[in-house]
Amino acid sequence: MKKIFFTISLLLILTCITKTSIVNASNNDVLINTDDLNVRSGASLSAPIIAEVKRGERYEFIEESDEWIKIKLTSAQSGWVSKTHIIKKTNLKSQSSPSDLIVITKSTGLRIRSGPGISFQVIGTFKNSQHAIFLEKSGEWIQISYNGTVGWVAERYIEYQRDNNSAKPMKSQPKQKGIVTASKLSIHSDGRLDSEVIDTIKKGVEVTISEENNDWYKIFYDTDKSGWVASWFIAKNPLSSIDSSTSREAKNLIKIIYDGTNIRSGPSTTHSTIKTVNYGDTFEITQLVGDWFEINLEDNQTGYIAGWIVEPIGGTKLIRKPGIEQYLKNQIVVIDPGHGGKDSGAIGINGTFEKDLTLTTAKLLYDKLHSAGANVFLTRSNDSYISLNSRVSTSHYRKADAFISLHYDSTINRTISGTTAYYYHSIKDGPLASHLKKELIKQTHLNDRGVKFGNYYVLRENNNPAVLLELGYLSNQTDEITVGTPYYQERASQGIYNGLAQYFKNK
Repeated sequence: MKKIFFTISLLLILTCITKTSIVNASNNDVLINTDDLNVRSGASLSAPIIAEVKRGERYEFIEESDEWIKIKLTSAQSGWVSKTHIIKKTNLKSQSSPSDLIVITKSTGLRIRSGPGISFQVIGTFKNSQHAIFLEKSGEWIQISYNGTVGWVAERYIEYQRDNNSAKPMKSQPKQKGIVTASKLSIHSDGRLDSEVIDTIKKGVEVTISEENNDWYKIFYDTDKSGWVASWFIAKNPLSSIDSSTSREAKNLIKIIYDGTNIRSGPSTTHSTIKTVNYGDTFEITQLVGDWFEINLEDNQTGYIAGWIVEPIGGTKLIRKPGIEQYLKNQIVVIDPGHGGKDSGAIGINGTFEKDLTLTTAKLLYDKLHSAGANVFLTRSNDSYISLNSRVSTSHYRKADAFISLHYDSTINRTISGTTAYYYHSIKDGPLASHLKKELIKQTHLNDRGVKFGNYYVLRENNNPAVLLELGYLSNQTDEITVGTPYYQERASQGIYNGLAQYFKNK
């Protein structure tokens, strides 16, 4: 009996050793995908911070727990980091270094699935001749990261290449000028947020746009340098000439940051409006008259625009008029565009996807807050799926002064319409919800559905002031048509901007 017991025990020990060997031999590594990521002693935001890691660094994977990954820092130290800010890679047995691998599709439209098999949901399309980052392999399927989407594709439709950052021949197309609007813009090696940051350029720099891919531009700058940047940080200059000898200096430009901005015949609001312009338009400044810019128009006329409602580009001095923007400076705001990726959210009567509208609103709001000097962060900046826990983790990690989750509603009753502001904690969240709702109604004139209690995860689990906004009903045909217009998107983002300013003013 003792002999049998000893044999069984020995087999169990050998089995454990074998399993341990398999885990250690998996060759997993973790790529840090954000700046200054905290490493904690446990898988919780309440655990003490023991170290800090940087973007682009790689560490050995140890284990996984819910939304946390344990990594090996040194031979004697390990810690936990949030899954939100890392990319986990697994080596191909046939390849020596996955970090050098990119995947090229040979199909005209290869389906990306949520898992390794045709029974899994289609969450995106991998376009012909595009490339993606290889993550891991499972049977005849491989996991990739492509334009913010992580999913699986059939291996027989792809080929592997080394990512040596070699210059690819450019397609022949008209060049277009643009101006950097961010104070410090990261240059990426490819058109994805998870690609390497290779350089930075400052606000006001003029660049040449050579390619466009989804929400990314490939640009040339400093004569011979190139890279990819997020398109919403570049203001296209419609009056720029392809010939650099006739291009205007960046220091003489202003960018319009509100739809429906009036250009007047003289430098005051008492002068008549001669033209109305929209967000993103840029104009050449001829002179400054008090707090007004005199600008050149396309028809060889001149007009005047208030200096405090535009964004100067380059060396032009920013004109500030005492107003609500002063209350937004240095405030930390996390904008959460609801849904994304495989989660489309509500689908309107005419096929409008909620996830698309929330991202559009978020980007407009981002630009306005950023111009006012706020520290703004998006939980997602493209069509990618982000877990609810990750969204809340971003709020905690950034120590948000305000967390705004953007949504568009839907219900069986198609007569219901309007906007609603939801809170979870009346003391912590209630004032923010009230200010946002009040200013939204002023700007959008949509039906006021009030401020209500909402038992939503992103509110309930959030330690910071948090509000969930429903900005219209996609199940109501009138609302669906309205909220999809550029005018409404501009008004909604302006309403949230004003609401935040009023909240911080009265805090």
